[in-house]
Amino acid sequence: MLSATSVRHFGDSTLRSTVFLERQFRAHLVHRDRLLYDSAYAPPAKKAGAFVHLYATLKGAISVDGGPTLEAPHVHVLAENEFDRMEKGAPTFRSWGNPALICEVRLPASTLRVPIGLRHGALQLSPSVFEAYAQLEAEASERNLYQILVELTATGVLAKDLTASVVTEEPERFLRLWTVIKPLYEDLATSASLKQIATVAKLSLRQLGRDLGDLTRTFGLFGAGFRDAMRVLRLRAAVLMLSAPGSTPSDVARSVGYGSLDAMGRAFRDAELPAPSVVQGAVRYSD
Repeated sequence: MLSATSVRHFGDSTLRSTVFLERQFRAHLVHRDRLLYDSAYAPPAKKAGAFVHLYATLKGAISVDGGPTLEAPHVHVLAENEFDRMEKGAPTFRSWGNPALICEVRLPASTLRVPIGLRHGALQLSPSVFEAYAQLEAEASERNLYQILVELTATGVLAKDLTASVVTEEPERFLRLWTVIKPLYEDLATSASLKQIATVAKLSLRQLGRDLGDLTRTFGLFGAGFRDAMRVLRLRAAVLMLSAPGSTPSDVARSVGYGSLDAMGRAFRDAELPAPSVVQGAVRYSD
């Protein structure tokens, strides 16, 4: 399993995120202060896959399809087209808080033993599951994330073969590449080029391309490759930062690595999103 943590302060708002990468799942532990996530403005992808998302709201609140506010803690099972690969007509949700604490785990749909979809409502879980989530909040470690999966398996949410397949030791080529990529994640450096990474990793562009391709396929990263993953991450960061009180689209464009507001506007259009100013009007956080 690979992991990294990033912290970004933006005015009076803060985003802290720890990512965990494993062959069978991808997880994020996200602390958001005075930021709002609305899945209606998630960058769409070309095709939904056979994955689901265990979306645990541990602090803060969530509202599904404009319905009543649900205060934490609770866990929903989202279909892929309700979170990572938004499609028109899929249910949407809003998540916010001061602070908000979210643990999101992306898994193969075949590993779930419960109904999938936002409209099924929150799962009924034992206290031991939420105790495991609390341990992850106290220490964002691979060991504590694994324990959550163990508890979810014991309560009948996940199939037993998921935890049995976790790889404890990664090959040297993945570890070497991750030592280069990890600082980029820690700095949210979504504008890093392949040439910059190749220079730091002391690899040819061809070898780097092969290794990155293997990494993105093995760990199920966003999109069709490294460039696409960076595109999606930058768009997500931009949409989230637009919700910060007092932010401006120009501030956000600079913060997430777009060369200008016009460049961010073009990226939004290419992703079939409304203009940044329209998105900001829809998601701006209010106490």
